[in-house]
Amino acid sequence: MLYQYHCACCNKVVESTEKECSSCGSHNIRSPYGFWILCILTCLAAVILFKISHVYLQDHQDVPLQPSVLEVINTRK
Repeated sequence: MLYQYHCACCNKVVESTEKECSSCGSHNIRSPYGFWILCILTCLAAVILFKISHVYLQDHQDVPLQPSVLEVINTRK
């Protein structure tokens, strides 16, 4: 199997159902999926930040104001 649980103390491969390492007795068992979860959450955070900045920049663009008809008539007098 490509993905295996490991003891955090001695790095021995253990079964996913074991609560402690049979070699050193450590209760800290590392999951093989922790890295993938970190990658997915990091990508999700990057996408959210990109979208927020995109929306912010669209809302704060300078839109040229076109003068109204009355303003044009008043300036030509």
